[in-house]
Amino acid sequence: MNLKNIVFSLLALIGVFIACEQKDPEVIVYEAKMTSFGFYVEDNEGLIHEDYVNSTFTGTSINLFLPEEIDKSTLIARFTVTDKDEVKVGTVSQQSGKTANDFTVPVDYIVTEGTANVKYTVTIGKAPAYVWTALASLPTDLAVSLKMNVNPVDGVPYIIYKIDKDESDDQGAALLSFKDEKWTSLGQASDGRIGSYYDLTFNSKGVPYVSYTDYTAKTSQQATVKYYTGNWNLLGSVGAASSNKVSYHGINFASDDKLLLMATYDAKDGALARREMSVNTYENGVWAHNSTIPGRSSDLVSYLNVSKKQGNAIYLGVYNAVNPNSFSVYKYENNAWSTLIDKWSDTNATGISLRDLDIAVDADGNVFVAFADNSSEQTYKHRVIKYDAVTKEISTVGNYLAGASGGLFNFDLEINPFGVLYLFYRNESLFPCVTYIDNETQDWTQPHIFEPAEADDLDLSFTPTGIGYAVYTKDNKIFGYKYSAPVK
Repeated sequence: MNLKNIVFSLLALIGVFIACEQKDPEVIVYEAKMTSFGFYVEDNEGLIHEDYVNSTFTGTSINLFLPEEIDKSTLIARFTVTDKDEVKVGTVSQQSGKTANDFTVPVDYIVTEGTANVKYTVTIGKAPAYVWTALASLPTDLAVSLKMNVNPVDGVPYIIYKIDKDESDDQGAALLSFKDEKWTSLGQASDGRIGSYYDLTFNSKGVPYVSYTDYTAKTSQQATVKYYTGNWNLLGSVGAASSNKVSYHGINFASDDKLLLMATYDAKDGALARREMSVNTYENGVWAHNSTIPGRSSDLVSYLNVSKKQGNAIYLGVYNAVNPNSFSVYKYENNAWSTLIDKWSDTNATGISLRDLDIAVDADGNVFVAFADNSSEQTYKHRVIKYDAVTKEISTVGNYLAGASGGLFNFDLEINPFGVLYLFYRNESLFPCVTYIDNETQDWTQPHIFEPAEADDLDLSFTPTGIGYAVYTKDNKIFGYKYSAPVK
């Protein structure tokens, strides 16, 4: 072998050694993956009232079902993806819990890492329509009348009712709660007989408070307020919630340490004119009595009155039994009263029924008033008006509703958390039925009749998540229904 060949052989051998020492080029694997997706109340305050989450989806199709009342045009999604992924909808970068999108149509999320791109399509379907189902049997106590309210903390409905007894002195106030699909008695709230007027509310911790006209007080039919914490406790001394006899009244918390009892002062003599609207306040452990509403004259007779809490404000509706009859609506906020509606009646009406009045307030502060007058064909019919919080104008909501007439009106007006207006009333046969304003027609829907039987003391309430409860009495027994998605 000549020298030249030897050199080439050595060089080839060196090349083999060098090649053996070199590593294979690194292969980079990119992973673009969405691992959870949902809508949370914390990110969508005022739009949804419970979390809707799909954390177990497979593939790239994400499906969620939301109630039809929810506005889906500006929902904010919360999602998780694998490390280093970027997320876009179209050309817009997405931040979990911050970026809003219009989900009235399917939305494509593009998840990207390096050269990997995966499209996830989010489709919002309509949850099954809510249906009414009968509640479990209630305790066997007979009830003269009732009032229901839902605890805003845990969504549990409570009923205060006047017990039907042979002796009127034994007709006290009792309380029920409906939890875990069963009714629980919380015992008798009063020490003895109560009047026909009472109310129920809750503080910010969910403690129930009841008020009633107390026939055991030193001065007959003063107001008494109690609260329940496993046993019944008196708020102040007996009869201290009012200085004298009161009738129609309502209680609401203006703040955690300030409770208002708004009542018709019904004594023939005393600090105020008989049937003047009075405000009694419990604050710093003491009751203060007989404040009045600025601008409301003392001779403006307060007949029916009802109060509702919305946000930090208390709203009070009052039926004015003067000639001509009318109603007024007031607002209490930041320790001050203001007049929203002053002595209103329809110019086409010659009378307003004094048998019932109710108000409801939406999240924007618009006030709705339910009543019955004869402005339509000179026949008494149910109707609802709206006070616009911005324009201060009053307009009619939906058409008139034929129903119970004469002295037999009985209804309840409520707004669910999605802003839908409901009216629970008795039809012309006195059957209990419920209707609501359809978003498309802006009119009342075909009423749902609970049963073909005469009913009294109708009451409707909604939980913070939109579940509804309707209760009424029939033959002095309590019957109840729940409004929720059908059980699968």
